[in-house]
Amino acid sequence: MSQTQTALFVTEIGKPLSKSSRPIPEPKDGQVLVKVTVGGLNPHDAKARDHGLFIAGFLPAVLAADVVGVVTRLGPNVTRFQKGDHIVGQASLPEPNVNTPDPSFSNPSNDSLGLQEYAILDARYSAKVPAGFTDAQLATLPTNLVTAAVALFDSTCLGIPAPWDPAASSFDYKNTSILILGGGANTGKFGIQLAALAGIGRIIVVASPRSAAETRALGATHIIDRTGKAGAEIAAAVREIVGDELIYAYDTINPPDSQWIGVEALSSSKTGKLARLLPVGPVDESHLSTKKTAGFETLNVFGSSFARPATAQPLWERISGYVEEGKVKPTAFQAIEGLDVDAVNRILDGYSNGTATGHWQVHL
Repeated sequence: MSQTQTALFVTEIGKPLSKSSRPIPEPKDGQVLVKVTVGGLNPHDAKARDHGLFIAGFLPAVLAADVVGVVTRLGPNVTRFQKGDHIVGQASLPEPNVNTPDPSFSNPSNDSLGLQEYAILDARYSAKVPAGFTDAQLATLPTNLVTAAVALFDSTCLGIPAPWDPAASSFDYKNTSILILGGGANTGKFGIQLAALAGIGRIIVVASPRSAAETRALGATHIIDRTGKAGAEIAAAVREIVGDELIYAYDTINPPDSQWIGVEALSSSKTGKLARLLPVGPVDESHLSTKKTAGFETLNVFGSSFARPATAQPLWERISGYVEEGKVKPTAFQAIEGLDVDAVNRILDGYSNGTATGHWQVHL
């Protein structure tokens, strides 16, 4: 096997990706080397290329944290996989100023990213592609599913006990409500599925009419059509369902100046929590109809397996089974064939200007 491989790189922030070569890495303890079959793109990859999100200070940088491939080499102490297995995993995303118990997280490397021919995956944050499913289907899971799991279950976010957590046996899921804003986004779709998997009684989703049927099929119990509604109307519709009892809200789409909608829906008499994916700046409280007398917490979601191992590792141990059982359903995707640097740049441009949405994949 050659000692080098083709990869796509960010070499300068704000400039298009370029194609070059780099060494094929060697797996270390607990790692596997895979021949990449799918590298999954998400909007944060455009922010990385254009603004340096995750990668500033780590150039040249390979992108695509969603990785599927065929195991070609095992590092020491890997027992979950064998050569020839098709596995899906999440790459490590370097992010300064994020507290993490995993020392490897603070030592970022291009080795695990998907826009190259071979990548390293950590066995803790990987799973086999189940029989009857394609590599491309499983490539829709890593970042979006982990992000939703962190938002709902991690102690840094909403902190609802995960269904595999010992605390689940005494938690009253049936009488718990959660609000998910942006139910049509992939992170929203996985949030709905995980809330349903946990058995949460009321899963209230704000989405567009074109997403209504899918969100209901994924487990939403109440759907609020956001079309033509002001923020106050959306919050009022939530309160018609839950009264002043809502303490969990997960916002997948709104910028800080609109995140008050989720806060408005939260209880005023109980301390509520808002987990948000866009963590720039404080929530604008000037729009609130009444002061939240019990207060509320604004919690920033960082959907990295390496940064949030307490939630991610047990999730990865169960992903194959959840998919086989239909409890977690892959989302839709669109594909680019091969490491076509011009095509990848066009999709990243589309993420930046709003003409591209959803999960795009590079198929190798």
